[in-house]
Amino acid sequence: MLSWRNSENYNNTGGNGNDRGHGGRGRTRLSQGRGASTRNTGNRRLETIASVSRSSGVEKGGDALKDFRTQEEYRDFIQEKLDLFWKRSDLTEQQNREIQENLLILFRKLREGIVASQRNDAFMNEVYETSLCLATLSDNSRQLDSILSHFLQHSSETNDKISPQQSCSLYAIIIALLNQLVLSYPSQTSYRKSIQSIPSSLLQPSSKSHRWITNLSLSLWSNNFCRFDKLTRQPFLDSVFSELLPDLLSAEFTSLSISSRPIKADRDLVRKAFHHAVDRLRARVRNSAWTIIRSSYRELSCNAESETREWLIRSLALDAPSQDSCSLDTWLVEKRVAGHIRPKEGIDGRWIIHR
Repeated sequence: MLSWRNSENYNNTGGNGNDRGHGGRGRTRLSQGRGASTRNTGNRRLETIASVSRSSGVEKGGDALKDFRTQEEYRDFIQEKLDLFWKRSDLTEQQNREIQENLLILFRKLREGIVASQRNDAFMNEVYETSLCLATLSDNSRQLDSILSHFLQHSSETNDKISPQQSCSLYAIIIALLNQLVLSYPSQTSYRKSIQSIPSSLLQPSSKSHRWITNLSLSLWSNNFCRFDKLTRQPFLDSVFSELLPDLLSAEFTSLSISSRPIKADRDLVRKAFHHAVDRLRARVRNSAWTIIRSSYRELSCNAESETREWLIRSLALDAPSQDSCSLDTWLVEKRVAGHIRPKEGIDGRWIIHR
């Protein structure tokens, strides 16, 4: 499981008097002093708040998370925990996993309350989209399965005229589709049903994002690994992301919640989730490409002057030589340890493939 905190920080903006957490939701820093005891009391109440699905309304306070104001208080409560996690640098890998899992459980509990209350506004969108990003970074397939259905299971009678304030963000649709490609790879049955049923008001066929994800799926379907590699290189990703979140202000929802505070997309979190989903897909494709290469060739020539070296880097979706000249060599060593290849005696850079 990837540590959310240790993901590459693509756009870590500094503070400006507001506590935005990890590029967070634009909330004002909570005051200390007279309100501290009240806040602590509220936190204790939220810490033990009942899950709607488990209490079924029977347990005392079992319906609390159906209340809109309580939902927003609970979202702030989760954000405090998330902000503290971002700041921790002393955690072991096991502690990281446990805290991430617990935070995802809290978000799931909040989503259950939102569903039970039939809430449908910008607040609901933010909760689901943040859940999607965090579950993506955690490689948590169980959480992703339940979250993806919110974005990708559309009725065939879906109205194409959806209010922008009640629709999912474009970045969430693309990240959800990427996750579906990863989880179902190499099958694209679910992906094709999903993208065909997404209203054009959410994902316009003429948009850069639609063309990119469509070309990406076609490269996977045809096993065009070099094309896939090109589509998932940084220049393409930067171009697509500029459409997903053109700037921080454009990512702000018009608040439909009872709170007067704006709800903003966490640009840094979105960028990390987008890149991580692409990286996971590249890893899946790399394994598939290697299986084909192993069955097709007896030897590989990978010395510095060999044209095969550059072809192999593209086919396996490894980093470009200009970015990391050792990436292919490191990968070959790993395959040697795994027993897939061995060096050919007397010829530098040539490998014999074991089938």
